[in-house]
Amino acid sequence: MSSDPFQDAQSPTRRTAKKNAIDGLESRRARGEIACAECRRLKLKCDRRVPCSSCVRRGCPSICPNGSLASGQGTRYVLADTSQLHAKINEMGQRIRQLEDALAISQSSLSNEPHPLLREEMLSIKFGPERHATASINHSQKVSESLNVPGTLTFGEHGEAKYFGRSAGAEALLLTGADIDDDLPEEDPSQSPHREIMHLSSLFPLSFPSEDGPERSLKLLYSHLPQRPRAWSLCETYLEHVSWQSSPIRRSEIVHDVLTPIYRNLEQAQISDEFYTAISPHKLAVLFIIFSLGALADLTLEPFSIEAENYFQLGRAALTLHPLFDSQELSTVQAIILMANYHNMAGRRYTMDSGWCINSLGSKLAQSIGLHRDSARWNLDTTIVQRRRSLFYEVFCVEMVHSLALGRPPGIRMSYVDCEFPTDEEVPVDQDGKPLVGFYQWKYEFCRDILSQVIELTLTAEPPNYQTVLDLDRKVREKTLPSHLNMFMNPGDEHCTPSTYMRGCLLGQFRAYTLLYIHRSFFAQAMLDHPLNPLRSPYAPSFLAAYRCASGIIKSSQQHYERFPALCARWWMVWTHLFSAAIIVGTIVTHSPSSTMTPNAYAELSLACTLFEKANHSRRARSAMQILTKLRDKATQIYSQFRSGNPLPLTLNSVGHDYGDDELALFGGQTKVVFSKLLASQSKRRKKPTASTASSPSGDIDLPAAESETSNSPGLPEALQEVHPSLLEWFSLLPPSQQPHAFQPVAQPSMPSFFSQPTDFPTNLSYNGQESQNPNYAGVMSPDQSYETLQDNDMDLGMVMSGNAGIDEQWKSLMRNSGILGYIPTYSS
Repeated sequence: MSSDPFQDAQSPTRRTAKKNAIDGLESRRARGEIACAECRRLKLKCDRRVPCSSCVRRGCPSICPNGSLASGQGTRYVLADTSQLHAKINEMGQRIRQLEDALAISQSSLSNEPHPLLREEMLSIKFGPERHATASINHSQKVSESLNVPGTLTFGEHGEAKYFGRSAGAEALLLTGADIDDDLPEEDPSQSPHREIMHLSSLFPLSFPSEDGPERSLKLLYSHLPQRPRAWSLCETYLEHVSWQSSPIRRSEIVHDVLTPIYRNLEQAQISDEFYTAISPHKLAVLFIIFSLGALADLTLEPFSIEAENYFQLGRAALTLHPLFDSQELSTVQAIILMANYHNMAGRRYTMDSGWCINSLGSKLAQSIGLHRDSARWNLDTTIVQRRRSLFYEVFCVEMVHSLALGRPPGIRMSYVDCEFPTDEEVPVDQDGKPLVGFYQWKYEFCRDILSQVIELTLTAEPPNYQTVLDLDRKVREKTLPSHLNMFMNPGDEHCTPSTYMRGCLLGQFRAYTLLYIHRSFFAQAMLDHPLNPLRSPYAPSFLAAYRCASGIIKSSQQHYERFPALCARWWMVWTHLFSAAIIVGTIVTHSPSSTMTPNAYAELSLACTLFEKANHSRRARSAMQILTKLRDKATQIYSQFRSGNPLPLTLNSVGHDYGDDELALFGGQTKVVFSKLLASQSKRRKKPTASTASSPSGDIDLPAAESETSNSPGLPEALQEVHPSLLEWFSLLPPSQQPHAFQPVAQPSMPSFFSQPTDFPTNLSYNGQESQNPNYAGVMSPDQSYETLQDNDMDLGMVMSGNAGIDEQWKSLMRNSGILGYIPTYSS
């Protein structure tokens, strides 16, 4: 009981006065006489409307004019002004849940189909606004996650091991999936070089310490030089058919510093043996290996001829006559890089893996003579400076290409390099006589600025997050290929030389296969997680990008082969990238037969298999063909079953290995327990043991959830509910100049929809930019087009292989056919 009766008597009067004052303020706010409570709390300018513009802009018009949000940080709820409000929300949520349960029970007695009001996006309404905010945060976290894919490690019975990184899925699949034909034809000993030459060759990379000096061995090597006319012919063949992909030594140096001096020395050596030692053995090795490459590319000889192998053995023998590791020169590095090139081309006896090892040796030898530092700082002769610069960047580019293809770290990092670009001797000019970007300059810029960054960020022990992958995608697309260097957009003379044609194709291929390697692992994961609709995966951008690059590579390879069939059949690069592309399109058919991409992908798979069949003399192509034949048979069976109307499993993953999940995971760079047939065959060749299975620890994969909360948000149109938000975010990463012009949805004829139900896309969605610069190029083939039509039509190779590889007409067509753009009726099988 209060001890102050006077205070007790005054308390009701004060409470009444305070209540009246509050009621008066609320009435004045309602009439717009004073600022609303929330604006007053935040000291904002209030326009005194109900609701005021400030509250509308901040998303809380319901509290205006007398309500206010809770102050302070860390509040869980967006509307946290009163506890009564949230109590009411919880009460309504419980009531909605009860009604949903009752509706589900009632619907189950009437039909097996769920009630329309029980769709996933409708079920989320009962939750408060904090659920949607949490879902948005979860999506951002998923985009930042990565695939922890360490690669594939295989072992043989006696410890033989091979490692292929996360970008080398094709090489791992070739190593483990093909029945390697290891039977080499019997060679006539009479056609092989002298026994002493073969002994010297077997010593490589060690040197031969002879007490009598190298004169006797050099004299023996000189005796194997071809006649001068044949030597000139082999050098010209090398320059025309080989040097377009890697040119560690240019024409002027071959003619003036290698070929002419050596043959002059051969004539003078008839007088005195002292002339045999006047020229470095490593320079002689350069000439012999050029002969071997020229013989490999000589179309008048059979592929992998014995003449090419003999010259190669002579070159290896010459390298052992001078210390390789203690006394290097420019010729040493040139010979090693040419030797690596031979290993890549002579596929019947050598492998791309051995080529990578030799090329890595060449990169270290290049660093040992300081090629990575700019030679001008030492005031060397201008010609020497240009040769050193040119040689370094040829070594660097080959190193980058091999590292990406095999998923292994390069031996050269740009943080240690300050070598300037060499002066391009073949600079083209425009109609006004102004110089344009030349072949070598663009090639070196791409490898230095783009390819090295891709390797640095994707092949590290710590896998990149997906946002980094999308950033790399954008950088590759921004590196545009000038039209005068693009053979698809500027075909030029139909009678252009093979060297000119293949150079233009090589630059376009740089961009295509770089994007393919960037997205391949994520493409595989999207197919494994969401076989019926990969666009629901967080990696949907990689699915679409990989398919588009694969389609372009297959079509461009067809054009290459049609233009120079005999020559293309001898290049490892053509078949390596074509194999990866064929696996991608074949996977779409076997895992997503209901996709509108499937007719196109099936035709492209058939086209790729046809090309491999034409190059069956290549061991690499023959090994790949064994895998692709199985994939094509599987694709034919699945696609025929779908077209005939027979039901397919609800999820293709349920059938397990029959649909190639193991092969797809291996192709994506995930570690599996595999059987290495190539290692086994190599082991048998040496010791005839029984090979064992190759094993590697299973890598943990940090995968996003199977379905995204945000993909079913009620605020999105139905079409966008069937794709992951990361796909739409990817559009914003593309260069603005490569985004298509604003367009409206186009009604499509009846065709199989990528989605399970008809979708309507909002008419106000648009992208600002330019249309395709080449409207004559066709887009993605419609389902009713035939395989022959695909072969005959003009194709968007300029867009795929050049700098205009953003969202163009082909891309828009792919989006429409996928159900993202426009209305597409549902196909019922």
